[in-house]
Amino acid sequence: MSLNSLRRTRPVVATLAVVLCALAIPVRPSAGQGQTPAAAPARGNAAWRDALADSLVRRAIDRRSVQLADSTLLSYSASAHGFLAFLAQLGEGVIIPPKVVQSEELQLSIAWWQPGRSAQRLVGRRDTTLLPADVGYYRDRYSVVLDNLPDRIRLGDGQDVRDVPHPLAALAPRLYEYAMGSALRIRIPGREIVVDEVKFRPRDASQPSAVGSVYLDRETGAVVRLSMTFTRAAIIDKRIETLVVTLENGLVRERYWLPRRQEVEVSRGSTWFDIPVRGIVRGRWEISGYTVNERLAQSTMLSPRWSAAPRDSAKAYPFTGRVIDALPPEIQIASSEDVVRARVQAEAAIRSSMLSRPTTASVTGRGISDLARFSRTEGLAIGIGASHRSSLGVQVGGRVRYGFGDQQVKGQLAIGPVPAFGRTPTMQLFAERDYRDLAFAERAGVTNSLGAALFGSDYTTQVETRAAGVLWRRRPTSAFTWRLAYERDRPLSVQAHAVSGRFAPTLAAWELTGVRAEVQGTGGWVGADARGTRGTWSLQASAGAFDGHGDSLAADRSSMPPSRQPLVGRAQGLVQITKPLGGDRALFLQTFAGVAGGRDLPPQWLVFAGGPWSAPGYDFHAFGSRAMLSQRVEFRQPIPAPSIPLSRWGKSPPHVTLAPFVQLLATSSGTPERPTTAALRPSAGVGVLLFYDLVRADVARGLRDGQWRFAIDIDRGFWGIL
Repeated sequence: MSLNSLRRTRPVVATLAVVLCALAIPVRPSAGQGQTPAAAPARGNAAWRDALADSLVRRAIDRRSVQLADSTLLSYSASAHGFLAFLAQLGEGVIIPPKVVQSEELQLSIAWWQPGRSAQRLVGRRDTTLLPADVGYYRDRYSVVLDNLPDRIRLGDGQDVRDVPHPLAALAPRLYEYAMGSALRIRIPGREIVVDEVKFRPRDASQPSAVGSVYLDRETGAVVRLSMTFTRAAIIDKRIETLVVTLENGLVRERYWLPRRQEVEVSRGSTWFDIPVRGIVRGRWEISGYTVNERLAQSTMLSPRWSAAPRDSAKAYPFTGRVIDALPPEIQIASSEDVVRARVQAEAAIRSSMLSRPTTASVTGRGISDLARFSRTEGLAIGIGASHRSSLGVQVGGRVRYGFGDQQVKGQLAIGPVPAFGRTPTMQLFAERDYRDLAFAERAGVTNSLGAALFGSDYTTQVETRAAGVLWRRRPTSAFTWRLAYERDRPLSVQAHAVSGRFAPTLAAWELTGVRAEVQGTGGWVGADARGTRGTWSLQASAGAFDGHGDSLAADRSSMPPSRQPLVGRAQGLVQITKPLGGDRALFLQTFAGVAGGRDLPPQWLVFAGGPWSAPGYDFHAFGSRAMLSQRVEFRQPIPAPSIPLSRWGKSPPHVTLAPFVQLLATSSGTPERPTTAALRPSAGVGVLLFYDLVRADVARGLRDGQWRFAIDIDRGFWGIL
């Protein structure tokens, strides 16, 4: 960093430092001012002193204590159909549908009889593995919760949660406080049932406790629905970021509230290397086919509480279709409504610090390329990040990277409140210096580093950015992040040498100083049918007002164009849709971008296209214009191929996927400094997806002044961590 640039940025950095320090320093209460204990609930104490809620809870506790002695319910049997799935959530986008790694379809027989005894037997089981993995589940994931959980709650065979007091246990009013929520009305033939929501939270959130809500039948006090998450003190496995349990009961014989639907979600991250990768276990059960008060077989009553049929017998159970086709969409989405509701409700009830992962320092990164990368502007660059969550409820994070080619240090410092769930605060103040990529990624970061180092093929278009500002999200599960920053852009030059080949010149960016506002988001959806449409999207829009000039690297600065004050706006987006067509799949990929501003646009605000995904068969970023639209249509069909043994991970599928495609790129005109002709540029090619469809090889040709191009890369779904 030069002395002149330091002088320019000093006021902004100084202001940011003052704000960061103010956030980090605790404020002592003045004399006579009360101080809330760290373990006390955070907000809305008055709302939790609710006599009606307390009376409903007392009646529910009494009902729970005599429920097992209800002489009219002697026994019941039922069957449960369920799914267990292990999913991988990759990248920063918290609402992107995760990838299914492994799934199991299950069939369970259930029997219950007085005095509160039960037997469950796993009679059907089949699984499929879509990515190489060695997945195992706790045994209680294979069973249904009866009697709305015991007075001391245990989950994950006691490895996730152990001995947490039930919010409706006999002594619960000493440990929890309650508040009224909404009321629901359920109409059945000849009768209307009123159900009251009662929210609960611990009196001392530093103790192992549950947080959530219970819906109670107003007439009988029976539990209709129970949804809860847990305080951090209750969670034994420190890798867990989210643990939510939802139990729903249905009315049987118009009298008995018995299990109808159950869901559990457990999300885990790493405790020592905090990257945007998490493993998610989801379980879902549907219970039906009740037979009430009929004599049970003696063999059933002598059975253990849980057992499983022999493996061959369980595999022979007559399931229909394929397990991946039967997997409910609710399993595959980013987060179900129940999970999101439980998170939001818990955050509103107690302090975020009582829900968030423990105070700790960890190594962080956005992906592998944060640790090591190679590019024409940096050469080999090595980096590391770190994050610390303090007991004051503040998270401080930073990352640093050094390029051996340009011999420059880049990095970021950020501070914000500790998030209750996930890894990123909803608000952060930051200061950074980085090399910012300007366009759509054309290949994964790791693939680009290898191509750049070995062949001088660098598919990045970068500008140096120094900035200070604020990042904000409405809630942890929000799709969009807002950014407002004071920035300075500078052009970069080639600073590296490849093993073979020569690097193309860098972008002749302008030197700009000003304010830029930006919003960006990612997300996705899964169709109503598990085999239906599945899509992901990303969107980025920004606007800025700058002072600047071009050709800042010219030797003769007297030849620079006069100072300009451009006001510029830019938007770009990507939508990818995968839809089944019989036994095959069709992929539709659309990218679009546009920029609005004066006649002399800064080059770094232009829209760039050209490369394996925006315009296959054409040179990388051969087209720089004011607007572009690219549409790909691709058909994927599996064809037989040898299966590869993978030791304990099983073996790869006995097929590869053939993916012929066509694509059309439409561009508008460019600028006087970077002229591009408005035109349509078609492409055609074929791809082959190998090894669980993780690796992709493409051959394509541009059909209008294009060339034959070959590309090999990792599946796009993994780019967020590469």
